[in-house]
Amino acid sequence: MSLFFSSEALGRASDILSFFLRLITQVLKDIDVADYTKDLDEIGIIVNCFNEEFLNEGFGQPRKYISYKKRFADIRLNIPFDEFLKANKQKRFEMIKKNIYDSIEIVNKRLNKKKGYSFDGERLIADIEKRLKKLKF
Repeated sequence: MSLFFSSEALGRASDILSFFLRLITQVLKDIDVADYTKDLDEIGIIVNCFNEEFLNEGFGQPRKYISYKKRFADIRLNIPFDEFLKANKQKRFEMIKKNIYDSIEIVNKRLNKKKGYSFDGERLIADIEKRLKKLKF
């Protein structure tokens, strides 16, 4: 009944993402997906960050999977590798937040298109934004 955050990344990007996602997880640990939908128990957001070479080899490909039967979503979107590494802390944080919000938007659109399913992704994003404003870099 939660949001789950993780990363798949190359080199230094992996360490940086892990740092930010640990902080984000702490701030969002008590958010319950059931408060926004009756149709999912968990949303997994895996932030990918690979360079062009690895992307061309098949690593870090976007994934937008929802299991209606098992009641979970697994969303994996990429953050541009070079831009992420060159960015300052605040910009990196903003890139990660955008990745999280884009992931939630995907779930929102897919669930709300399916007959008999609903998801208040906009409210979830607003609630996350309120909490993440506490983090400054």
